[in-house]
Amino acid sequence: MADTTLYDTMAPSEGSLVLAHQRLIRLKMGGIFLNITGDVNNLALNPSKIPVAREVYGQKARTGEDIIGYNYAPSFNVEVVRDPITKQIVAAQAWFKDLVKAAFSTGAENKREFQLFTDALDEDMPVVEGTFSVAYSEANTGFADKGVVTFTLANDGVVDQIPSPLAGPGNPILESASPSGQTVGDLIVVRGYKLATTVSATIDGAAVTELRIVDQHTLVLQIPATVAGSAPIIVTNPVGASAALPYTAA
Repeated sequence: MADTTLYDTMAPSEGSLVLAHQRLIRLKMGGIFLNITGDVNNLALNPSKIPVAREVYGQKARTGEDIIGYNYAPSFNVEVVRDPITKQIVAAQAWFKDLVKAAFSTGAENKREFQLFTDALDEDMPVVEGTFSVAYSEANTGFADKGVVTFTLANDGVVDQIPSPLAGPGNPILESASPSGQTVGDLIVVRGYKLATTVSATIDGAAVTELRIVDQHTLVLQIPATVAGSAPIIVTNPVGASAALPYTAA
């Protein structure tokens, strides 16, 4: 059975009028992929095949083609929501500012990493991950009841199909630990998925006694005594243990 946590926790920012849908897009920020779909509408993945010609053996003068990959040019609208007090874009849309910054940059600064889900409820539907350049345009002009911006992405190099993050029994998935090079007694931040129900953690096999759950994506761990050098991190929730995340302590 699919783990629908990603879909269940998707919600528009306060004040947004858009409707959630079952396509899902995630942007990598701070070492983890954040679900930004709550404020996204009209998501279209727009795949186009990358073919190579081949000969159709046994049929004179006939040619065929093999598909060796796909280009993607997903586009989506975002409703911009402002805090009525500060007049700034709401904190929940920090990713929006990051995408705007990317769209007005050049070279490597114009690119971001994304995951694109064809269906947020079905683990058998394709999920792709890759690096995309970001373009920005106004979706509406003049007087309007809300501000809407259109982003268009274009893949930079190969976009890989990955195992769906929806699948699996629900044990933790670890993606990063920072800062590196900390020592006994120091705090490190571990990021990943399915961390809200963490019951224990180890670093280099030593039990972590100071463990703070921040949210479903973030833990703060204190490095226990005896830990030094290569110190893999393992986190356990009621479903089971994560794979070991490499970490190097001082």
